[in-house]
Amino acid sequence: MTSARIQDMWFPMLAALLALAAPVLAAPLASPDRLADVADLDADPFPAFDDFAWRAFLALNWPAAAPGARVGDPGPRVWETFSPRDALAGANPCNAGHNEKSVSSAIPYAEFNQTSFDPGKPDSPLVARNATYVRYETRFNAAAFDALRTTPGPAPLPDGAIAVKAAWRLLTSAESPAVRARYFVANGAWVSDVAASRAAGHIVCARADLALVGLHIVVRTKTQPQGVWATFEHVDNVPPVGLGDAREPDARDEGASFAFNNPGDQQIEISPPRGWAATAPLSADNPPRLNPTSNQVVRKHPIRREIMAANRAYWALPEVAGSVWRRYMLTSVQWPTVIAPRGPENDGRYFPGLKVEPNSKAATYKVDEDGVPRNLANSVMETYGQDPPASCMACHHAVSNARGYDFVGIFGAAPARN
Repeated sequence: MTSARIQDMWFPMLAALLALAAPVLAAPLASPDRLADVADLDADPFPAFDDFAWRAFLALNWPAAAPGARVGDPGPRVWETFSPRDALAGANPCNAGHNEKSVSSAIPYAEFNQTSFDPGKPDSPLVARNATYVRYETRFNAAAFDALRTTPGPAPLPDGAIAVKAAWRLLTSAESPAVRARYFVANGAWVSDVAASRAAGHIVCARADLALVGLHIVVRTKTQPQGVWATFEHVDNVPPVGLGDAREPDARDEGASFAFNNPGDQQIEISPPRGWAATAPLSADNPPRLNPTSNQVVRKHPIRREIMAANRAYWALPEVAGSVWRRYMLTSVQWPTVIAPRGPENDGRYFPGLKVEPNSKAATYKVDEDGVPRNLANSVMETYGQDPPASCMACHHAVSNARGYDFVGIFGAAPARN
């Protein structure tokens, strides 16, 4: 093959890749070190925040305590070494050892429920296509955990505080090695065993393999004291709804199935609907069902095209392309635009989400000209709360501030303030 012919083949492909990566301000990088802060804002801040989110995602998902490790290597991740939320109360319902993973709440079945806008009230559970309940896990790094554990009043969390919330889907014996290979899997984690717990009348734990299907990351920085809020999902969760360069990956393109969607069912609404008995929050008085009805989950709004450009840029990195992390995508990111004063009365005037102030720097931010609502939720973590004005920061602000906290955004971490 002649050199001219090679150029004819590769130059268009190179140009296409450069075009996809163009919206990202910084060169994508897979590194165990996240960015400490977000760079000075351009007229279009989305690339900088998308890059910050991806750098945090990869750094937190780096193998823990493994010098020289690469992001695709096996083992527990950095964020899995953080302190679990229930450690604030000294609780470990599964009596797991220090190095054993446990995804079970001190409050019976609380880890089965999503969160709601109502302070102290849980939202609906989520059931995957394999008829297993999703489990949710919240962890804090040392800066966040120490502040929550020692602070007697509603003082702000320090810069560098990180909170992570994961959504896990239980893997069954019916799922093939090829399916498992598409996910980051926590093998042999301790979870609440539904059948055994119902029979015993109290929580009984068993080991299970868990597939990561969603991850919230909140990082407080010097210039973003209310936090940069980013959420990631597995690409196999639900079908794509975006068009053109905003289109998300489709599991069917690789011969895979959706974990939370039946393509043969309706693709408009979440079902069963909120308010049905099957979607009532779970508790000791309303324990999980032995054979729960699978949810039909759809993404209600497309992911921003800028975010999809960042996803493609990071997926193209050799370290990511050769790992399970190429099947995870950033779905939304939010940040404050009015950072002072810090305290329970200031939600940071989060963006995207709130109408920008006429005299704030947010007034110059790029928005969608067509006025179409964009995704500000995670389909497996805010399944029933995907429509505006719902968003990560809106929900966490409403709950934490109502409980007297600075904009912490941590549910149930400590009792309500008087």
